[in-house]
Amino acid sequence: MEKKDDELKKTQVVEARARNISHNVCCTECGSQSIEDSQADIAIHLRKLICDEIQAGKTDKEIYKKLEEDFGETVLYAPKFDMQTAALWLSPTSSHHLLHKVSLLPLGGKGGEVSDIT
Repeated sequence: MEKKDDELKKTQVVEARARNISHNVCCTECGSQSIEDSQADIAIHLRKLICDEIQAGKTDKEIYKKLEEDFGETVLYAPKFDMQTAALWLSPTSSHHLLHKVSLLPLGGKGGEVSDIT
């Protein structure tokens, strides 16, 4: 009974890790869904590949690296930070800060009064 429980726990850990990784991988066919949510043939294939890699003892980092090498950096929802991806990483943050600063500006004329545009 204890051996069966250990196997069940191991299976649950593999499935949980595979789902976690699959949520972070973009379906190359759908583009707008993770492979966890997609039913495209490639998504099914990639989910199996991830499970096989986990069962082979690979770390999450090694699996992400293999996926990136085999399918390109765009397969990952969170690409690594380097000179090529800096704009991707910095633009949402920069835009957010800029919008925040603009929203703090007073409306209208002197002293924050709203001026009549009509």
